[in-house]
Parts: sequence; structure tokens; C-alpha cells
Amino acid sequence: MSSSLAAKLSGITLHNNFSAHSFDNVAESELQGSGYQSPKFSGKNAQMTKVMDKLDETGLIPDTLIEHETKWFYEQLGIDDTFFAAETVDAIAAHILALYSSKVEAFACGNDATHFHHKRIAEDGSHAVYFATEPDFVEFEHEIDDDFLDKEAYRLVSFASTLPNGAKLLCDFVYKCIFSEKDGATGIDAISDTTFAATATSHTKVLYSEVLGQLMATDGPVIKHFAIAATGEQRIIVGYKRGTSPRYNSALSSLADYYNVILKRKYVENFSNGYSVLSMYIEHSDDYSPEAIIYQITKEASLLYCVPNNLFQDRFAAGDMSVQECIYAHCAVIFATHFLNRLGPEYSQLKSILLSSPSKDPKNLELISRLKERLTSETYSQTYIQECLENNIGIVRRLYRHFVDVHYISSSLEKTLSYQRVAKIVTISSDDQFNELISEIGATNEGYALVLQALYAFNKSILKTNFFVTSKLAISFRLNPTFLPKDEYPNTPFGMFFVVGSDFRGFHIRFRDIARGGIRIVKSRSLDAYAKNRRTMFEENYGLASTQQRKNKDIPEGGSKGVILLDAGEAQNKTKECFAKYIDALLDLLIKDPSKENIVDLYAKPEMLFMGPDENTAGFVDWATLHAKKRGANFGFPWKAFFTGKSPSLGGIPHDQYGMTTLSVRAFIEGVYEKLGITDWSTINKFQIAGGDGDLGSNEIKLSGNENYVGLVDGFGCIVDEDGIDKGELLRLANARLGNDHFDKSKLGPKGYMVMVEDKDVKLPNGQHIQNGLLFRNNFHLELPKIYPSKDFVKLFVPCGGRPASINANNVHCLLDEKTGKSNIPIIVEGANLFITQAAKIILEQSGAIVFKDASTNKGGVTSSSMEVLAALAFGDDAFHQHMCFNEEINDVPEFYKSYVKEVQEIVVRHAKSEFALLWKLKPETGKTFSELSDQLSVAINTLGDELRESKELWDDDKRFRNEVLADAVPKLLLRAVGIDGILKNVPEAYLKAIFATKLSSEFVYTRGVDTNPAKFLEYISSLKRKLEN
Repeated sequence: MSSSLAAKLSGITLHNNFSAHSFDNVAESELQGSGYQSPKFSGKNAQMTKVMDKLDETGLIPDTLIEHETKWFYEQLGIDDTFFAAETVDAIAAHILALYSSKVEAFACGNDATHFHHKRIAEDGSHAVYFATEPDFVEFEHEIDDDFLDKEAYRLVSFASTLPNGAKLLCDFVYKCIFSEKDGATGIDAISDTTFAATATSHTKVLYSEVLGQLMATDGPVIKHFAIAATGEQRIIVGYKRGTSPRYNSALSSLADYYNVILKRKYVENFSNGYSVLSMYIEHSDDYSPEAIIYQITKEASLLYCVPNNLFQDRFAAGDMSVQECIYAHCAVIFATHFLNRLGPEYSQLKSILLSSPSKDPKNLELISRLKERLTSETYSQTYIQECLENNIGIVRRLYRHFVDVHYISSSLEKTLSYQRVAKIVTISSDDQFNELISEIGATNEGYALVLQALYAFNKSILKTNFFVTSKLAISFRLNPTFLPKDEYPNTPFGMFFVVGSDFRGFHIRFRDIARGGIRIVKSRSLDAYAKNRRTMFEENYGLASTQQRKNKDIPEGGSKGVILLDAGEAQNKTKECFAKYIDALLDLLIKDPSKENIVDLYAKPEMLFMGPDENTAGFVDWATLHAKKRGANFGFPWKAFFTGKSPSLGGIPHDQYGMTTLSVRAFIEGVYEKLGITDWSTINKFQIAGGDGDLGSNEIKLSGNENYVGLVDGFGCIVDEDGIDKGELLRLANARLGNDHFDKSKLGPKGYMVMVEDKDVKLPNGQHIQNGLLFRNNFHLELPKIYPSKDFVKLFVPCGGRPASINANNVHCLLDEKTGKSNIPIIVEGANLFITQAAKIILEQSGAIVFKDASTNKGGVTSSSMEVLAALAFGDDAFHQHMCFNEEINDVPEFYKSYVKEVQEIVVRHAKSEFALLWKLKPETGKTFSELSDQLSVAINTLGDELRESKELWDDDKRFRNEVLADAVPKLLLRAVGIDGILKNVPEAYLKAIFATKLSSEFVYTRGVDTNPAKFLEYISSLKRKLEN
């Protein structure tokens, strides 16, 4: 920037973070305007005359006051000509009448101040007008956000007009955007609303263009600001993606009000590319310097973007709590909702009695689980926890100060208003002080004391957070999970993340430092479903991660899982936005981003998370991979290994395309056939949950040979044909990844039928009436004896999808013969995670069924993902692109990729067959069920692996042996391409140790059994060394 331009800028603006060229050729006088030039409405005087005539016709305003009230509306409120040009005479007359009636009412009641509360919304929704005095500002702004700005592209013009008594009248004008369709429009005009294009000054367009340009390169809000030197007026311009932060407009107004600054004008403009730009014009305040106000509001505008509509928004709007205090309390309420220890010692005693009883009835385990769910849902609800905080704001502030003392980097905050404010709050300096603080509360309200103890536990568990990072999309916390009670969570996770966003909450749990697992988004069809999902989401997350830990026994990564729960309502349509915020917030805590502030890191060790697709996230994997690259995930945590299941263009091995998960499921199904001597698969009547539109379901259809499908249920509904569903049509759906709603009804046989979830009162071929298709679908798997001609008609059940615990100890009797107690289905292979609870699996096996659980059967996907991670770690970026990424020049993947995928498929099948063989061998030897043995096998491999991972003797003392084991563990094709030296150089040591330990532990257990006594293991190591030497 030239010295002359710099001098000019410093002369006309203060605290300006726009680029210099945005103020080139701008006069000081232009800055002092509104940034808009409304075209003069030539018919304004004639319109005003017609309005007065209309008012005269009504007879509601005295003749002597009609002209006065009309001119007051036209000339004193500051409404621009754009409004009058667009509005009808009748509508304007209605506005004037409404405002006049408010004055009359105030006079009749003897009030000095007039209370205005008037709105008018056009029938076609094209525009709306709001007039309000305090305190109705907030109500109207919320309504404008909910009904207009957060839904579609509308523009808002808002300003405060001063009434004769000094009070402020807020005038809001909302217009539906009409985007330009002019040929040849360029620059910002090409994506603008036509009114903005016509009325915004050239300088306003330059400023907005800079904001829009930066929005294209970032994922969060862009916040710009400057102050006008001549007047001290401050302008804050915020750009963000439309719909990503509900009620952000009204939250920003509350922010200005909290700091007692006058918001003179506000504009919200929307553009056809999906972005919004909001401008606030803040009047100079004698209370604070322009520097302090701009710094504080811009910083807190970023925090508000993350959670604009928090649980304590009313407190914030009333000025009782600061933004930081409100959002901290919001996060703390969510934490307490999930982790408040509310079961008590009685629960622990009952659990101990039931689980130690001689009968060891598996139903007891299920009973304990149901009791826990009931207790946690009916004692302290989120509403109760919020009420506790509302009634103990003083203690909440002290807890916030305690949080600040640990996680603020104070040197950068001493100048801020928030730092000055929080410094006045007395902190909590010790556990004894906190216990003394709540002792009086506990004497009168034990529940409140427990809630506040949960908040204190929250503070003490936080190892790092992005709460005080200015630029963020959601708020994330790395927690020390040792606060989890052992009675409820017997295996303490290694690490845990907690994320809170504007439309969601999320967790990530991992059971080992090096761990991998999918990220799922949980959606809710109704408020009741949301309440249940909210109540059980952490338990689901913990259970899924635990299952993943058992499942991952053959690979170096331990088990992990992430769960994102979308809020009820509009958030159900924001899967991509919530996923993006969740991932970005996690990255804030995983990588050091030079463009962001440092954070306090009490964990003080590098962390790697390896993730993959799961429910409702498969389409976002490539974005997450590239986003990690953009954020700078490099050595030690390379972007290309961050997510598995990527498209081949990014070097991914899609599970669905290559049937990785299904290959392991099929290994168990076909293993059972072989053991039972079943050679004619057409004799197997098969029922499957999840069909052609899913990964596991579609591939199960493709690999099922001539098995006879008699029932297929998916998210769309049910297809039934006891004579066999047309296999060619099923394959068509599977190949096209289509659901049951696309099944060609003409392919059904005489006894076949379809019932979709939206169907009502359907008559089946047997004369039965189905009243509700959704209920029929949901309970189909429990009604098989009523649906088919005999109780034992279905020979094979393969759930490839569905919600966890769909079959549990309370409903498993539906699958048993009520007379004999035998299982109606002889073979059940669980493809979907946690579809059947452990207790229900044991009951089914004790009732004669062959049941193989998810942790054994569906590990093919995790094996494939691990091989994908290993390739990403072993290759440098260039070699990875050459060998693993889709080649556009040849329009195909490289030959190495094709061969590598085949080798991975072979590894998947080999691992599955090894486990099947051992489980089949152990069952008659031990008398245990397959489900129990599966867990025992996983524990044996994982426990031994953990010990080996920490063994310096095996790792350091015999490097030749170590390298031989690593070479044997790495896929042969990858080893030839990179070499053992390349593997040792490129792959992080922690990951190499995990490969080494897993290879030894899994091979030992599969070949020597689950008894891992030291003598047997030493003999195994000796034999292995002799084998490698030869």
C-alpha cells in the first residue's frame, strides 16, 4: 500500500480491517452516508394525498390529525422512498392507523410513553413490516429470523427512529429477494437482489464483494469492521452462509444492546450464491472507545455464530449474563444432561446383586440397562438442569471464572471488556471451597447440588477447548473421560471429545490412542424420537465405540466412534452443515493452525483421529478429507489418512463399491452352510433388513447367490413374497443403489406384496389389513410368525441396518416358539452394529439359534479402512497420488490400486475365516455362546496387544525380528512399493507399534486359542522367530 493511500485511510477511517483498495477513491462525505441511495419516488406526494383520503374514509382518526399523523409517518420516521414505492395506499394507511391506535391507547391509560407493537405481513409472503418499541424488539427480531431470514433469501432494512419522548421505535422492513436475471450482469450485481443492485452505492458493493470473496475461501463467518474518523460511527459487516446460524441476526442485535451501544441501522442482504451479509451501524458511545467496542463485538460475534440461540438467550438479551457466560452455561447444561451421576448407590447395589446371581440370567443385564435408561430420563431433565443454573447464576459465574482461569490465554485479553468484566468475579480456588460453596444448597435442594457438582466436573475434565479461539464453527472440548462412573461405563475410554453447535451436539469416543471408527449423524422423525435420541446418544456412542474396539482386534487401530445428534426441527435438514461444523471444531483441537490463536493444551501430546463414514455421512467423506488438507493436517496426522471410505479420486477404497464389509459377513454365512452341510442355497428362506440403497444391504443381495429372499425391509417399507422375491429385480435395485420404493410391483408373485411406510389401511393377499405402514415396518422383524405360513419359515436372518437394540431381552420372545421355547429362526448373522442386544443374542443361542454378532461378522469394513490408512501413511503425497488416486488421463484407477484392493479383499476374508473357525471350535469346548466367545476373543487379542504395544523388549531389543513382523503384517504389494525402510520412515512410530502388537496378538490367539499365559506366548514367539529365520 502506498504511503499516500495509507495516510488517506488513516484520515477517514479507524480500526479498519478491510483491504486498502476497498477504500480507494472514497470521499469522507460518502462514508458518512448509509451506503444506500434510494431512488426518489416521484409519486410520493400523490400517494400521501391518497393515503390521507383513505384515512379520512375510515373515520378512525380525527380530521385535524390526519395530515399530522401521515406526515409523521412519511417524514419523521426516516423511512426511505424504496418502501413507499413498493407499498400500496391501503397498506400504508393500515400502518398509520395501527401506530395511531397505540398512541391513543397510551393516552387513555395515562402512560407517558407509547408502546408500539405492530406488524403486517403480505399475504403472498413477499414482504413484511414491523414497528416496535422496547421490549418487543427481541420478539419481532426472533420472528423475522424464524419466518424469513433463516428460511429463504430475504433482505432486511432495520433502523431506529427517535420518538419525541426520546424513546426508540424500531422499524424493520423485510423483502423477498428478487435476483437479477439480466444478461451481461457482472460482479456482485450478477448475484444480487435487484433492489440492492439499484440502491447500494458503489463503495458498499466494493466492501460486500470483499466479504463475499473471503467467504468463498472459508467455512465460517467473515467479520469486517471500520470506524468513521469524522463521526466515530462504527460499521461491522458480517458475512456467513445463509441458514448456518439460526437467529444470528437477532443475536447480534442483543450483543449491541448488551454493551449499551445504539444500533442506528442494520441491513441484511442475501445473494444468489447462498451467502448473507449483515451490516451494523453503531453510534459512537461515550462509555467505550471505538477500539474496545469493535474488538469486543467482532470477537463475540464469532462466538455467537457458533451458538446464536442458546438456552440462556433471554438472560443475555436482558443484560443479566454476558455472551461468554451464556454459551459456557449452555454447553455445561448439555454436558450435565448426559453425565449427571443420578443413579445413586442403590443402583450399583442392585446391579451387583443381579449380575452375581447364580443363574446369570442374560435378561438381568437387559433389565439393568432399561432401569438405567428409565432413571436417567425421569430424574434430572435438561429443563431441570437449566432451571438450576437460572436459579444459581452467581455460582455459574464463579464456575465460568474457574474455566477462564485455566483456558484463557490472559495476555491477549487484558485490553478487552470481557476480561475486565470476568476479572471482577471471584473464582473457585479449590475443591474444598467449591464443596463449601454448594453445601448450603445441598441442604435444601440435593438435586441442585448434584447439577452444580456436574458443572464442576465438566470444568475439571476439560483438557483443551477452542472456546476462546476467535474463528470457529462450533465449540469443542477435549475431555479427560475419567469422570465417567465405572458402574455405568466399565471400560474407561482413552479419549473423548464433546462438540456443541447451533443445530447439534456431538461426541467422539476412542478406546486407544491410535483408533479408528465412523462418524454417524442421528436424525429424529419427531419430537418424541428426538427426546429419546438425546437421552440415549452418549450410551449409543459408547456402545458403538466399544463394539468397534472389539471389532478392530485384527488391525492396529483401536475402536472409536463419533455421534452427531441433530436438533429437532429445521436442523434435521442440515446434515452437511452440522457435519462440517463438527469436523472443523475437532480439527481446532487436533492441529496447530498458524492462522488461529494458540489454546491452552493440558493434554500436551499430539493426537491422531482416523475416521470413516457411517449413517448419514457417507456423502461427506471427500469434503472432510480435503478440509483437513486445507486446514493443514500434515506429518504425523496427514490429511489423506484422516478419513477412510473416500472416493478413488482421493485414494479411498469405498466399502460399498468393493463389498468389503459384506465379504466378512458372507464368510460367516457360508461358514455356517459348510459346517451344516448346506450345499443348495435355494432352500434357504432369507429375511434381510436394509436393502438396495445401503452399502451392506446392496452387497449382501449381490453376493447371496441363489438364496431365496422372502422378506426385505428398509427405510422405505417392506417387500414380502413367501414364494421368493424376484432376484433379478433385487439385483437391479442393488446395482442402482435404490430402495424398496423403486421395486417394480409387476415383479411380485401371487403371494407377494409391498407396504411402504406412508401407506395406510393396506389389504394383504391373505386378507390381513395393515393400518399403518410405518408401524408395520418398524415391527416387521418381531411379527414373522404372523406374516409367514409357519413359525420356522425363515431360515436365515441378516440385519444389515436398523436402529440399535431393535431386538432386546424385552421383545426377543417374539422370535421364540411360545410352546417349545425354541428360536423360530435357526441362523442369524448380525451385519448391522448393535441391532440385537447381547442379552437377546444369548437368549436366542440358548434357544437353539446359531447367532454371530456384529463385532465378529462385519469387521471387513474396518480391515479395509485400516489398509487404506496404512497406504496413506506409507506413501508420500506424490507417490500416493500416483499409486492410489484415480487417474483422469486414463479415466481409471492405477493398476497398483486395483491389485491392492484385491489383496485387501483377500485379507478381509482370511481374517473372517480365522475368527469363524476359532469360534466354531471353542463353542463345544467351552459350552459358551458364540456371542460370549466373540467378546472373550476380542478381549484376549486386545489385552495381549496392549501389553505388547508397551513392551520395549520386543520392540527395541531385536530390531530384525521387529522388522520381519512388520514386513509380514504389511500387505505384500505395499511392502514391495515402499520397502520396509520406507514404512519405518513414513509411518508414525506409535502406529508401527500398534501394527506390530496387533499382528502378534491376533495371530497368537487365532492359532493358539484365547488362553494367553506367558509360557504359551513365549513358545509362540520362539517358533515365530525360527520360522522367520528360515
